[in-house]
Amino acid sequence: RWQPARQVGGDFYDVIELADRRLGLFIADVADKGIPAALFMSLTRTLVHAAVKDTECPAEALRRVNDLLIPDTQQGMFVTAVYGVLSLDTGEFTFANAGHNPPFWLQKTSGEIVRLTRTGMALGVLEGTEITQRVIRLLEGDSLLLYTDGLTEAFSPAEELFGEERLKTALSVEKESLEASLDEIELHLKRFMDTMSSADDLTMLAVRRLPA
Repeated sequence: RWQPARQVGGDFYDVIELADRRLGLFIADVADKGIPAALFMSLTRTLVHAAVKDTECPAEALRRVNDLLIPDTQQGMFVTAVYGVLSLDTGEFTFANAGHNPPFWLQKTSGEIVRLTRTGMALGVLEGTEITQRVIRLLEGDSLLLYTDGLTEAFSPAEELFGEERLKTALSVEKESLEASLDEIELHLKRFMDTMSSADDLTMLAVRRLPA
């Protein structure tokens, strides 16, 4: 799901088909809005597509993007991002999180929701920054939700933040399909915001491992 706060936005997601039945999952958020953010995100997208062709390592791909962004970073603009490689055969997901909101891993068997925390700082801040990666394995029925802060940092009329706990509550409502799960999250958010309008871009990317 992608809902820009203005006509153009700084949020971006992509699903990249890789060799050996693997998918590259990418989500990012530029620390700005409107046309400047959209232009910076376009540059980031181009660099990501080039980097993933040269390396199979998500952390190395983000390190390369970071160093190439530095010369074009202006007025404190930077981008947070998660890039991971998912094996369609094994369910193995290798990811790097550069200062982005922690994705949620919903485990079907236990019902537990695990935060996939950051493994490095945002891109475009410091040349040569260290970014590491982690590996998890999605079992049958497990889901993965990547999102931007336009979701968790949405405000209610009482000036409360939607936050991670409300997102977890919405995500834990069992649904037949991922589309229905995203609908449920949007419903919770709409009720929470009531008459408030979105001040930030909102993006969600979700995957689920189905039975073989």
